[in-house]
Parts: sequence; C-alpha cells; structure tokens
Amino acid sequence: MIELRKNPRTNVVWRAVIKLGEENIVAAKVVNISKGGVLIHCPANVEVNKEYRLLLNVPHIDQTSDQTYQVHCKMRVLNSLLSSEYYHINLKFTELSDLHRCLFEAWLSLVSKYEQLS
Repeated sequence: MIELRKNPRTNVVWRAVIKLGEENIVAAKVVNISKGGVLIHCPANVEVNKEYRLLLNVPHIDQTSDQTYQVHCKMRVLNSLLSSEYYHINLKFTELSDLHRCLFEAWLSLVSKYEQLS
C-alpha cells in the first residue's frame, strides 16, 4: 500500500500518559507515530483543538537495550473517535524539544529501512 500522507505513519506500541487537568492524569497507548504527531488509544475523551501535555515512554533506538526515554511534549487534538472502549485520538506536536524530535526521526528512519528490506 502506498502512503499518501504528508507525514507517513509508523506503527508502534508505546506507553504514554495524558494530563487532562491539574489532578487528572490518564494512561494511554501510542499506536503510531509520524514526524508531525501521534495516534493514541485512551479510555478518556478529550476536546478537539485543545492542547494537552503528554509524557511518552519511548524505547531506545537500539531495541536490544532496555533503556527508555521520557518525552515530555505538548500536543493539539486533531480528532477523537470512540471505538469500542477506547478513544482513538490524533494529536499534533505543538511543543517538542529538538532532541526528542531527533529521536522520533531516528525511529521513523529505522522503520523505513526495515520496510525497504522486506
């Protein structure tokens, strides 16, 4: 299948938390990533076009390592769709450090290389 998106997606399974309010933090799962954002599955709904703080638990690029990186970022909700018991939430990065942006780009590059070999 040919990917026609501006920023192609790469499937992952990473842990995350989203801060919904001062005292309300909810666990989520990152399902895919792109250069511009992520898709998460979350049991709580969010407001479209609102920005939220997230913490993404990103594995080391060397998958033999147990090291993970805690990526703090701010994201804007593009859309949210309830499917079964989880919301599928598309988010766009609005704040992400250059270091963490490089980490995401390394992941995307690594997966792209594996896909070319298959």
